[in-house]
Amino acid sequence: ETGVYLLTSKKINKSFFEIGVRYDNVKQNVVAISSTIPREIIRYNNNFQDFSASGGWIYSVNDYFSFSYNMGYVARNPAINELYSNGLHQGVSGIEEGNIALKTEKSLKTILGFNTNMKNDFSFESLIYYQNINDFIYLNPQDEIRLTIRGAFPVFRYEQTNAEIYGIDISGKYQINTSLLTKLDYSFIRANNLINNLPLINFPSNNIRVSIIYEFSRSIPVGKKQLENFTIELNNLYVFKQKNILKQQDFVLPPAGYNLLGIKIASDVQLKKTRFRLTTKVDNVLNVAYRHYLNRQRYFANDLGVSFTFGVSFYF
Repeated sequence: ETGVYLLTSKKINKSFFEIGVRYDNVKQNVVAISSTIPREIIRYNNNFQDFSASGGWIYSVNDYFSFSYNMGYVARNPAINELYSNGLHQGVSGIEEGNIALKTEKSLKTILGFNTNMKNDFSFESLIYYQNINDFIYLNPQDEIRLTIRGAFPVFRYEQTNAEIYGIDISGKYQINTSLLTKLDYSFIRANNLINNLPLINFPSNNIRVSIIYEFSRSIPVGKKQLENFTIELNNLYVFKQKNILKQQDFVLPPAGYNLLGIKIASDVQLKKTRFRLTTKVDNVLNVAYRHYLNRQRYFANDLGVSFTFGVSFYF
């Protein structure tokens, strides 16, 4: 794969402009096994030439408000698995079939943004987007449960259609005082198959996340050391049920919505000349039984229960 790109920007008064273009040449030399019997070795030599371009404009009304507009065109060639998969995908317990007739995706996306920042106490950002994609590649469940020597598995096939995707992302934060910060993030998305006049399968559900973060203003002594920048975060994620899907489009209906509570604790510690950032995170504190729509194991089992994550970062 070889690629070249050009990016230029210019500030004029209260406006900031940016334009970029990119060209990629992708060659694929593939050796595959035929799906028919008797099995044969088939060689494929593909050469994809993809062109992309984008342009953006940011207008700052004043120090607190700004608007933005972006438009981009992107071409994406089919991936190897989308073209040539032919068998059981052990990681998701499903049989995937590629499609050698797939063509390059061609996408046009527009984004309108609004941003405000009020003296660092309150900030708000919203993005409204619309994307039209010709020859959109997606993994479509087939009306088949195939029996193999390893068991029975659902069958999926890579297909193409013309699609539209639109939605809105909203995020905001409010600094209540020097120690207490609140955050809110909301995401709404819809995707439709324009050729068959159906919803598009396997797109994220709408969700909303709320966080409260408390940072101690003073260090906390622990033995001979100090816990600095000690923070405690309580967050809550609510994922709505995916209702933009029809019963006949999947093996089972999308799972119900669910609510997950999480806690995150972090602190800096100075050890001689090395500074560490220690993090402990607990997800799904209440051990809620749920199934995530985009997790293909949802056909068979619930998602993770209580989970702990420990992290250490070094400052150099």
